[in-house]
Amino acid sequence: MLSSTFDGSLAELKGFELKRRGELQLIKNFQSSVFSAFLEGKTLEDVYAAVAKVADYWLDILFSKAENMPDDELFELISSQRSMSRKLEEYGAQKSTSISTAKRIAEFLGDQMIKDKGLNCKFIIARKPEGTPVTERAIPVAIFQAEPLSRGITCDAG
Repeated sequence: MLSSTFDGSLAELKGFELKRRGELQLIKNFQSSVFSAFLEGKTLEDVYAAVAKVADYWLDILFSKAENMPDDELFELISSQRSMSRKLEEYGAQKSTSISTAKRIAEFLGDQMIKDKGLNCKFIIARKPEGTPVTERAIPVAIFQAEPLSRGITCDAG
């Protein structure tokens, strides 16, 4: 069952659940746009065509590996974000994606970046090395946004 508000936005869709927490923005955006497409069209065929058009858009992004998307938009779609309630050293030997992210931020951008509690860790999870725990594959988005010299990358003009 579909139910919409007077402005045309989706109010309720029985049998579907929108993911709000714990999912990548990519999944949330896909779900929201597909579910909204169910409100389009006057016939079942029109509705299916609208849903297929939206699904094709997201498939194009995936299959092209987002080659035509600006990096900042891509990172918004594929990154996760967690806050650390304590200072890094207070976590001891615990393991988590946030802890790995904070340690890597310190390695690349300096300890001053992680000195306070409440650190907001924004990261992506690398596919490789395969077989390693997710906590070891967390890469801070800040590394990709840093100036090339901060990342240890230099250009040879010669």
